[in-house]
Amino acid sequence: MKLLKLLPVFALLLFVSCGDHEKETDDMDDMAQQAEVRDPADANKQWIDAWNRNNPQELDTLTSADAVLYMEGETMNTDSIRSWYNNVAPMMKDLKTSPEVEYANQEVAYEAGTYSHGIKNDSLEGTYEGTYTFIWKKMDNDWKIQVMNIAGKDEDTTSTDIEEE
Repeated sequence: MKLLKLLPVFALLLFVSCGDHEKETDDMDDMAQQAEVRDPADANKQWIDAWNRNNPQELDTLTSADAVLYMEGETMNTDSIRSWYNNVAPMMKDLKTSPEVEYANQEVAYEAGTYSHGIKNDSLEGTYEGTYTFIWKKMDNDWKIQVMNIAGKDEDTTSTDIEEE
């Protein structure tokens, strides 16, 4: 008889322990899924490598469908970005970035700094420099560029010469 009175308690304990096990399994699944998502710095490195290999298709796969590019005060949507990848990437060479600010959480990452690159077939072998900001967003278990802000380095127009009167 005493055993029958304790049966509901045992059933409740069994139910609670199964629920805890399910939550632990869900937490483990979430951790495994997060472990599968690469670091946003790796996605950024892949983007730079794809640019230097002149691979516009790979660049496009790393760019979100609603990405925005801000360049020299102009705004470009995704179709314009694709065109930019196809037309500009093959002309440039040796893109190098020097990140100065980096941040990442579970959903968003950004990197900002300076860049330099050359132009193919440039007889002067000039180096072009400027600043950049890339904002990455996690989408479908990978990182995609959401926003790019690229500005060329302004020439120094200040003069140290003092005019004599």
